Amino acid sequence: MQLKWINFFFYLSLIVLISVYTYETVITFSPINAYIGDEVWYPTAAYNMLKLVFHVTPPPMTNIGYPNEQNIQTYINPEHPPLAKYIMAVFIYFVGYYPIVWRIPSWILGDLMLIVGYFLGKKLVSNGILGNLAGILTALLIALDPNVWSLHGIALLDIYVSFFSFLSLYFLLNDKPLWASIALALAMLSKESAYVLIFPFLYYLGEISNNVKKRAIYGIGIPALIYILFSTPLIAYYGGIKAWLDATIIHRALWDVTNGHITLTATSQISTPWDWFLNIHPFYLGYNLYASTNPYVLILWIITTPLAFIFRDSKLITTTMWAWTMWIGFVIVYILGNHTLFSFYVTDFMPVVDAYVVVSLFKLVQKINILK
Repeated sequence: MQLKWINFFFYLSLIVLISVYTYETVITFSPINAYIGDEVWYPTAAYNMLKLVFHVTPPPMTNIGYPNEQNIQTYINPEHPPLAKYIMAVFIYFVGYYPIVWRIPSWILGDLMLIVGYFLGKKLVSNGILGNLAGILTALLIALDPNVWSLHGIALLDIYVSFFSFLSLYFLLNDKPLWASIALALAMLSKESAYVLIFPFLYYLGEISNNVKKRAIYGIGIPALIYILFSTPLIAYYGGIKAWLDATIIHRALWDVTNGHITLTATSQISTPWDWFLNIHPFYLGYNLYASTNPYVLILWIITTPLAFIFRDSKLITTTMWAWTMWIGFVIVYILGNHTLFSFYVTDFMPVVDAYVVVSLFKLVQKINILK
């Protein structure tokens, strides 16, 4: 069979998968005309940013109203970077303050994630039938992941950092460091869990180039520049760089390593990084939605990680360490004192895990066939 027909068949399969995924997303999440879980913080912060940061008149507040939280009418969520709120604010400004409106960006990113997963799986295996099969299985595994499913349907930050970090990895492994650097910056602007990705990013840059200057520019310079540029409205809002640093970066660092995200007595909602591997205490988001994990894939990830090092494959090593680095970041946060972590953080790195598990197993089969 000619390659173009093989590609056509799998592209068609991907389109069908995305269509079904989109349909199920719309019929599941659009009827919920209320705040879901932590949506009480982020769409409201986006709405407030329109007034307080960008000085534009937002659309009238709808019947849903502000949630019953202290100081919510002036809250702009300094505990997290601003990009996701910026994107929500654009949709709210042009369409209105409705749950379906602030969720649409998450739905779009969820669909795009399947596309990235397909092409990443294909890239890491081959351009033939096996590569296409690895790609479509990667996309399918992401689509079936219960954690990603719940989080892509609502307006939280995790789907944003998940998508942009996944996109950064795709560009990086395609040896397109500029685009990878830009996507990494967008991930860091979505949620601080992406900050640690600078380490695997720099590792892979070192594998493809011995130029220290190039590594510094793509790994540090460009992400830092983009981060500051996107933060300019907030710098102006707070009245200068020092005030902005105090109110956001420093405040964020202190907030991330302390308890208080939820009461410590809410044990059924708290899930440690090692709990995630066994789906212990999946976070209840409301409306019969749980941020459950997939223990089978996560345990397979542990088992297959040594393969990347056994094969001495820098792309495989970077892929698995991309996810492990984020997981280790949460472990460090726990060690530093924040014992109120949640299972929905798994979405931040789970698409990478899904891709790695599929690709590593395909690579294993290829190696076995070569030995035979």
